[in-house]
Amino acid sequence: MDKILDRIQKQWRKDGSIAQIAEELSGADFNSLLLALFKQRATKVTPAQLIADFVENRFVKPSDIDPIKSRELELAWLKQAQSQGFRVITLSPVSPLGTCSAMGAVSQHKVISSTRRTEVVADATNVLALHIAHEFKTIADKSAVLRYATVHRHLRAQPFDNPKFTAHFGIFCLVSGGFDRGNKAFEWCELNQHIALILDLLRGCFAVSDMYIKFFLKEDNLQWRDELAQPHHVWHNLPQVIVADTDNTYYQMLQFKIYLRLPNMDIDIADGGFVDWTQQLLGNKKHRTFISGVGIELVQRLLLPQ
Repeated sequence: MDKILDRIQKQWRKDGSIAQIAEELSGADFNSLLLALFKQRATKVTPAQLIADFVENRFVKPSDIDPIKSRELELAWLKQAQSQGFRVITLSPVSPLGTCSAMGAVSQHKVISSTRRTEVVADATNVLALHIAHEFKTIADKSAVLRYATVHRHLRAQPFDNPKFTAHFGIFCLVSGGFDRGNKAFEWCELNQHIALILDLLRGCFAVSDMYIKFFLKEDNLQWRDELAQPHHVWHNLPQVIVADTDNTYYQMLQFKIYLRLPNMDIDIADGGFVDWTQQLLGNKKHRTFISGVGIELVQRLLLPQ
């Protein structure tokens, strides 16, 4: 390690900016430099400072959620997802550096960057899309639709105004990936598949009369509006709102949110839509990805007995 650092120091130009240093160092050298810096910083940490950081640093504070009730709810939801055609998977606490910013155009400042070319998972749907893209590179059946489900504890760096929101929280995540079959067959199938599962899960916690669904069209398309209103879709019994939302480019084509009516407010408890992430990862415009997520910890924290 010392030899590597000596070589990096010799290459380090005095007039070099931080950006130039980050771009010019190889991945291995950059990782070695970070490891050395963190090692040096860690030697200066005292026991008194350690306990102060544990108390003051919002990223390391334990959750006050009931862990037994939380695990019971997670297990029930994952079993339900498995019974409805989703493969259940446990993800690593970290993902490749740039997982959120490279695909979802999310600022790197909103995630916790780490060493060894990793970042703490801030959105498990990004990681599931990575997994699906990798699998499509190896499987022979390109007509397959891959569906994955997980519950993951996310850690995000941006501050929250609501004091009930913590830096880390549990999210139930679903991702489907497959190639275009024409006539929007993949799109309508997966939209129904995800919403059907989410509605089944939420019906176990809330009255249907307390829920409604809102669709956000990324292109104000009359064909989409007409099809969304058809009675054969799984959401036809819910009150529906369809609006145009062309400013938000995170999703492609369409986004949905499921809302719960509470005494003092309406809360969007579930969210999903089409993204172009696997198109980027596979370099193929014909590939499709649909993602969704439910605030499973929010369900427990705000709406279930503690």
